[in-house]
Parts: sequence; C-alpha cells; structure tokens
Amino acid sequence: MRGEALVSAGFKWVSRITPTTPHSLFTHRLTRNCLSDETGSLSLFIISLFLLTMVLSFAIIDLSGAYLAQRQLINIGESAISRAAHSVDLDRYYSGDRVQSGSSLGTPTFLLPIDCSAAAQTLEAELTTAQLHGAPISIAEFRCEGDVLHTTLTSQIQPTLALPLLPASVMSHLLTINATVSASNVIGG
Repeated sequence: MRGEALVSAGFKWVSRITPTTPHSLFTHRLTRNCLSDETGSLSLFIISLFLLTMVLSFAIIDLSGAYLAQRQLINIGESAISRAAHSVDLDRYYSGDRVQSGSSLGTPTFLLPIDCSAAAQTLEAELTTAQLHGAPISIAEFRCEGDVLHTTLTSQIQPTLALPLLPASVMSHLLTINATVSASNVIGG
C-alpha cells in the first residue's frame, strides 16, 4: 500500500538491496561498519591541527627573524653611511659653496659638502667587514645627490628555522633582506 501511494505520487519505490552471496555480505557489513565507525577521528583531527599549528609557528618565527634581520641591516647601513657622509669636499667647504637645507631658530642651516667618490669608498670599506647573520652585505645601489647620500643594501641569510620535511618550501631557501638608508650632515650658518 505504501509503495502504491508513492508510485501514484510520482515516486518510484526502491527496496533495500541485500547481498545474497557470503562474500558480498561480508564486504557490505565491513563497509557499513567502517563508514559508521568514528573511532580515531578525533585523534586524526587533533594531529592535523597540531601539524597546522607547527607549520604556522615555523612561518611566524621565520617572518619575525626576517624582520629582525632587516632592522639589523638598517642599523649596519646607518652606521656605515653616517661614516661615509663625513667625507667632506674640502674645496667646496672652504670656498663657501654650500646648499641651504632650512633654518633653525631664525639661523639658516646648510648641508656639509660631501666628496661623493670618497664617500663611496668609505661606505664600501665599512661594509666589507660587516656581516648579517654570517652572510656578507652587498651594495645594491649607491647615489650621491648633491650633499645627500642614498644607498640600498642587500644580504641573503638562512631562515631562522628550516623545515627539512618540506625541501621545496619558502622556509628552506635563502631569504633576501634589503634596506635603504640615507644620510647628510647639517651645519649651522
């Protein structure tokens, strides 16, 4: 009766198919029991979350290590370029050829004339002995615009934590750290 009502409503009655051979009966029960059995699913979920947390922790540690390395590169660069900015062009200095940079308390301030070639040599000499995490520091760009020095420094360092399990990941390659610094010397009128 129930089947007839479903057929008249447009539905087709499908009875449950039961396996008849012993082998298919065993396979059917095994599959049904395995699919309905949830033993160990919580353990798998916890292990997956643990692995995800570990990978994210490694990534955060490497990002913070790269940020600290960039701050160290900026400090090294500021020290070196400050020393290079003290390469005074004595001819321009004694002739009074100076560039006004502004005024302080009504008194004009000027930029100290810089000898660009001597400044480049001083910067290079300062950076030959400097290292960032054991890696050499190289000058990617150096500009001397009038009496202001600009330089971009670069270095390639190892990540803080390398993942040996993922050799093709970003955390297994060298990290390139860049820093741009500028310097000039201001003197009173």
